[in-house]
Amino acid sequence: MQYTFDWFVLWRYRESLWNGLVMTVELSLVALAAAILIGIIFGTMNSSKNRALRALAVSYVEVCRNIPLLVHILFWYVGLASLRIPNYWCGVVGLAMHSGAYIAEIVRSGIQSVPAGQAEAALSTGLTRTQVMIYVIYPQALRMVLPSLAGMFSQLIKDSSLASVIAVAELTFQAGKIEGETFRSFEAYLGISVLYLLFITTITQSIQLGFSNRQQNRTETLTR
Repeated sequence: MQYTFDWFVLWRYRESLWNGLVMTVELSLVALAAAILIGIIFGTMNSSKNRALRALAVSYVEVCRNIPLLVHILFWYVGLASLRIPNYWCGVVGLAMHSGAYIAEIVRSGIQSVPAGQAEAALSTGLTRTQVMIYVIYPQALRMVLPSLAGMFSQLIKDSSLASVIAVAELTFQAGKIEGETFRSFEAYLGISVLYLLFITTITQSIQLGFSNRQQNRTETLTR
């Protein structure tokens, strides 16, 4: 049988697609903020000299990285839905816990890349270890890992599509809704594929351009 495409269906459902895209961005940003906070906490613990803290951080990273994201989302949905937590926040928690494990490793590598002598010098001036982390270590470490954190945002946008399985009305969920109402599977999923591609490519290129310009400006400043 010959399939006749009807691309006008995307125009008819343009409001639903736009709402889905906005929800995707919002979900990704909130999950990224939570994941960064989790990553900083566990990345710092993993860089600590305290064995118990390191063991706890390593356990979290290994467990969360080795469980599929879909299982994460379903686990938190089943666990939190009984407490009447909205599906949206169940999706945020699942995404944040999974991505936080990767960010923890990124933060750990950033902290360990700061020369140990700087921390020792800061301690010798009378600063506490907490102050050294806040004012000396974190600013340098986070500056080094910013490109990786920016890449995590692009990954989170793609990962957020799995929140559709718990009825979070993001872009993939809206495509499924369009398919259910019109039986236009190809148009719905090809349409959101183009939206994902354009949006993520724009973000990735903007981030790369921003870091490239920043690096160029820094190089020019050093050569003067």
